[in-house]
Amino acid sequence: MKMEESTVLREVKGKVLIVDDAPDTLEIIQKLLHYEGYDVTIASSGEEGVKKAEQEKPDVVLMDINLPGISGTEALRRIRTMNPIQCVIMLTAFATVDNAIQALKEGASDFVKKPFENEHLIHIVNQGLEKYKTLTEKKKLEEEVRRLSITDDLTGLFNHRHFFKTLEAELTRLKRQKTSLSLLMFDLDNFKRYNDLNGHLEGDKVLKRIGEIVRNSIRFNVDSGYRYGGDEFSVLLIGASLDQALVIAERIRSSIEQTEFQNITVSIGLSEYRDTYDLEGFVKSADDAMYVAKHSGGNQIHTNVP
Repeated sequence: MKMEESTVLREVKGKVLIVDDAPDTLEIIQKLLHYEGYDVTIASSGEEGVKKAEQEKPDVVLMDINLPGISGTEALRRIRTMNPIQCVIMLTAFATVDNAIQALKEGASDFVKKPFENEHLIHIVNQGLEKYKTLTEKKKLEEEVRRLSITDDLTGLFNHRHFFKTLEAELTRLKRQKTSLSLLMFDLDNFKRYNDLNGHLEGDKVLKRIGEIVRNSIRFNVDSGYRYGGDEFSVLLIGASLDQALVIAERIRSSIEQTEFQNITVSIGLSEYRDTYDLEGFVKSADDAMYVAKHSGGNQIHTNVP
């Protein structure tokens, strides 16, 4: 019985972009790196190299210093602006070694002199790949640490500390650009009783669901939601007038009212920023409005209007 032939998929080692205006050099390096296990893309000018670096997101860029159009050094600057940790290895003739040293000062990872030995070129590219992988992993870890430092674990919303940092930044921008800013403050009605009857694990499920409702009710990458503390939440609505904010507040209120959690509703205080406020005064105005909503029976929105 004959065994069927199976196609073994070649494992890709990494992605390399080669930028060189010499067709022979492009072909030699492309074949060399392809044989070594790399997925290879080519470009023949600085402008094309920058464009493909943005589109293809290679692990390593191998680029000649002397290119038609913008120089290799200028292309390096633009690529590093798009991706500050991008590994870029410069190719240089003996006569332009000084230029290569300048490129290192501009952020190039290394350079290879032409004519090059195949083994040396592969070694430098392999080193560049490992360095880029290490830097990428480090960047991911740093981003994760930052995310954890500003995020409330339970709800997935931002935390109390990040609320004040963001609010301060938004107030600075508002004064510069003369835009609107509205703030919602709300807490849960009957939450203590719900916790006492059902236990803290069930209470945590409520808080987690509130986080989902807030995220689904506000504009992605524009507005921001926060767990202010305990069962109290806040929402910053960027560029939103009082009337526009009222629509979002009602969306949050009605969504929470319709959850499966019995008797859990919210009291919402809403305030639009005015020139007479400082940061603390703005927060207090929304907090005071929430207090009125709570003590007027709950499950309602109160707006702080003069």
